[in-house]
Amino acid sequence: MEVYSQHKKEKVIQLEDDFAIKNFVLVEQSEIPRTESLKSPLMFNGFIFGVCIKGHLQFRINHKTHDLTENEIFTILPNQIFKIIQDSPDLMIETLFLSTDYTLRFPFPKNFNLLKKIDDYPTQKVPDEEIHNILEIHSIITKHHQNEQNTYKDMMISGFIYALLMEIAYLYESSAVRIPKTLSRQEVLTDMFFKILLEHYIEERSVAFYAEQLCLTPKYLSMAVKKVTGHSIIDWINEAVIIEAKKRLKTTAHTVLQISEELNFPNPSFFGRFFKQYVGITPLEYRNQ
Repeated sequence: MEVYSQHKKEKVIQLEDDFAIKNFVLVEQSEIPRTESLKSPLMFNGFIFGVCIKGHLQFRINHKTHDLTENEIFTILPNQIFKIIQDSPDLMIETLFLSTDYTLRFPFPKNFNLLKKIDDYPTQKVPDEEIHNILEIHSIITKHHQNEQNTYKDMMISGFIYALLMEIAYLYESSAVRIPKTLSRQEVLTDMFFKILLEHYIEERSVAFYAEQLCLTPKYLSMAVKKVTGHSIIDWINEAVIIEAKKRLKTTAHTVLQISEELNFPNPSFFGRFFKQYVGITPLEYRNQ
């Protein structure tokens, strides 16, 4: 995965696979690069922050669809299924991926209401002046990241990123209060299912397990999830497993055998058939691409 410059249209940073702070993803061009980082569904163990400078983006977080337009920011909390549904030809965004481990070192205010607000309303309209502040800090981060001569580069970048995060937190906290949508029982259960799914999808793939965690019958939970999302529980479990399998094939040197064991498949052959059924090619073919 790579970072692009809006003006030079050139690769300026080669990212490693673990998405540590030195390996942030920054998109600054009129079209999102055709990479697994954005165009394919992903689950990132960290925070994703974005600013829409131009155009329109429609994306899904878990089963909920959101729209992003010019002068709006968006934040995606850790370990959620993110998928782009549609983007306009003139789309221009800046996106910053920060690992959970890195962000936890900052002295954040203990504001659980803020996280709930972000979870409920991940996109926010922002005044022009505030957009300018965000982009200015973002530009400074990029500039210092490329300065290999500065001995204190990492500490300076850390300080600027903390300032950026506080700016974003302020924008969410000060945004207009929205009247919470009244959720049906099926919608509440579906939200609860997704929270459990994203904690257990690697080791648990039966509908009965998730139903038991919610003290429901498999039939009732299946009905609720299908009604709310249009997809079955098995579809969502398989999507999460495929996303994880793709990530490990791309970002680790583990063999297909090791990955099949890590993902709790009975054997590599079963894993290979499962992967090909959903992706259209074998795990090795996907890795070689």
